[in-house]
Amino acid sequence: MPVFGIHPPDLLQTVVEDIGVAMVVVDREERVVFANHMAHQLLDFVSAPEGMRLRDLRSKIRVEDRSGKEIPLADAIVIRALKNEPVKPLEFRFKNANGKTKWLIARAYRFCCMGLEGAAVFAVDETEEIETRKAAAVLERMETIGTLAAGLAHDFNNLLNTITTNVAIVRENGGYSPEVGARLDQISDAVNKSAGLIRRLMQFRSPDLHLRSLDVNDVVRDVVRLTKPLLRDNIVLALHLEEELPAVYGDSSQLQQVFMNLIVNALEAMPDGGDLTITSHVVPGNQADSVEKSIRQEKEEVVRISISDTGTGIPVDIQSEIFEPFFTTKSQGTGVGLPSAFRIIQLHRGKIGVDSSPGTGTTFTVSLPVHGPAAGFLLEDFPKAS
Repeated sequence: MPVFGIHPPDLLQTVVEDIGVAMVVVDREERVVFANHMAHQLLDFVSAPEGMRLRDLRSKIRVEDRSGKEIPLADAIVIRALKNEPVKPLEFRFKNANGKTKWLIARAYRFCCMGLEGAAVFAVDETEEIETRKAAAVLERMETIGTLAAGLAHDFNNLLNTITTNVAIVRENGGYSPEVGARLDQISDAVNKSAGLIRRLMQFRSPDLHLRSLDVNDVVRDVVRLTKPLLRDNIVLALHLEEELPAVYGDSSQLQQVFMNLIVNALEAMPDGGDLTITSHVVPGNQADSVEKSIRQEKEEVVRISISDTGTGIPVDIQSEIFEPFFTTKSQGTGVGLPSAFRIIQLHRGKIGVDSSPGTGTTFTVSLPVHGPAAGFLLEDFPKAS
């Protein structure tokens, strides 16, 4: 009997396609027998996944746990469901055939009906919610570190001043050997580096931003000029800056610090040379991704700046940690560069993200809202930058 004028098979097909979640059905031979429209979009294969064995499907995608470690097929919830094991909802990171990354929450159920045995997997795209939650957690830790840093900075600077003063007294009195002079130089260098570290730690607090209406392309070009001496002969720089970008409100010196950090990191990731590509373009409101939609109103534009390298890439298992304060893989690193960049962009009501494949390269993307009420800024509040 038709329901609402629709025959049962058609009704079932309509429900499956319109339930708002990705659905994949596999048989007991671990072969995909059905995938709805949302599953097709999520997998982003050139051809339909129906008929593929799970091991072949998994060779084209990557599934990771919350710490960034790959989940082997043997431990996948669909395999466990096929074995009739109890399966709890799983939150995981998913990279599809074209390298796009999503955060999903999935549940798998075993079934046996109409002569078919297998398992059905339902997955919900929670990328925006999970990324927002992770960003909030990072910011909370930064605020805590900032409070501690502010309390310690005064006393620490007094200690540094005492060391600097005594070094100056020794130099003024003279009469020391060249070896002692070299030691004094090392002490002075260490003091200067320590003072610089304190200044960078203070970025975790809310710095005084001098916001102006500015063209991001001008900021990028200034940074490129500053970093030009660092470009080795084996580095090929390509600038693709869209002209006549809409203005954003920002502190040019703070944004310079962000782009400088990203460019230096890119150069360090290419010890044997490679391509450094910097792009900028405006993203219409209806084309913004899920993360960018959270920093602007529906019809407003976003300016997107990308810094890409063809270097060593970032190991997958640490990509979720690179914005954490004091996390570093460098022997001489402090672990405050990327967290500071993260904090500065957050204070600009923007977003910063990373997409990296080990051995292929890394792209950092900074998204800034075009100035206006959605960004929390009013045009009349800030003079235009000269």
